[in-house]
Amino acid sequence: MMTAPQIVTAYMEQTRQDLIKSYQEKGLKASGKYEKGLTYHVEDSGTKIRAYMESEGHAWFMEKGRGRNKKRTEKELIGFALWALDEDKPGGGFIKKWLRDKGLVADNPFGIAYRIGAQGINVPNPFNVGNVIRDVVTNEWFDGLVSQLADHFILVTVTEVERLFRK
Repeated sequence: MMTAPQIVTAYMEQTRQDLIKSYQEKGLKASGKYEKGLTYHVEDSGTKIRAYMESEGHAWFMEKGRGRNKKRTEKELIGFALWALDEDKPGGGFIKKWLRDKGLVADNPFGIAYRIGAQGINVPNPFNVGNVIRDVVTNEWFDGLVSQLADHFILVTVTEVERLFRK
């Protein structure tokens, strides 16, 4: 019989695999950092089980999109676009990296970066149908975990009661 932490660990591993499948089926794979960086942790204190999943920061943008820049003066948008294209700047160059990872060629990558700064990125869009995470982590997902744990604890309790009181 599996322990409760083993049940949670198996559930988290299946969830990780389902998230990767959702990401791949939606055609969102570019660099592969999302699936490589998707990890989970299960901690058992003896009285509580804490489980969480971590991923690359861009998972939020895959799911929710990106808002426009708060500062949208011409000078600031040009600065943002130049940074978004400059792979030598910390955190910069993401437009060029994305184009390269997707195998795309853009006539005006500066214009793409400028527009992202000015308008943001809405999800869903023609390149991202959205819900890469929400299609996996649903109420049914949660109910499934609760059901498995409930079954486990009922079995453990019945077994212990039988051990104590049956002769």
